[in-house]
Amino acid sequence: MTAARWWPAALVAALVVTVAANFALLWKANSDPSFAVEPDYYQRAVLWDSTVARRARSDALHWRASVLMSPPEGGQATIVVNLTTAGGSPVDSADVRVEASHNAEGANLHEARLLATGPGLYAARISSTAQGLWRVDLTASRGPDQFVQRTTVDNGAPGAP
Repeated sequence: MTAARWWPAALVAALVVTVAANFALLWKANSDPSFAVEPDYYQRAVLWDSTVARRARSDALHWRASVLMSPPEGGQATIVVNLTTAGGSPVDSADVRVEASHNAEGANLHEARLLATGPGLYAARISSTAQGLWRVDLTASRGPDQFVQRTTVDNGAPGAP
């Protein structure tokens, strides 16, 4: 076969390899749980001023939240929140919600509404098999008051609940 006949086949082969590589990258980018895009990122950017104002109102409450997360057991982990005022009094009767994601699996977002388990204590179980660092976004509402906090929790540390 002459060179004049090989170059069209080589050109087609190069195009096929390029298209296949692009499809492989597209599949990998959309199926990798460690890769995450902030949900509604454009809308969050548009509403940034209201987010800053919400955080300022939250800070003015002077509430404190400590968040603990148990190591996974049976495919589930427990998130426990201790919510107190600046003086140390428990914050009762609050609607407490969390959004949690493991640092290595940012695309897998776990949402939960925590139930009161004691004075200022709230807990919920989420499906999880991952140990390590978790990003937890906490929202606690009581009447017109709304407290927000983002924290990092290690559910592999000794002494976790």
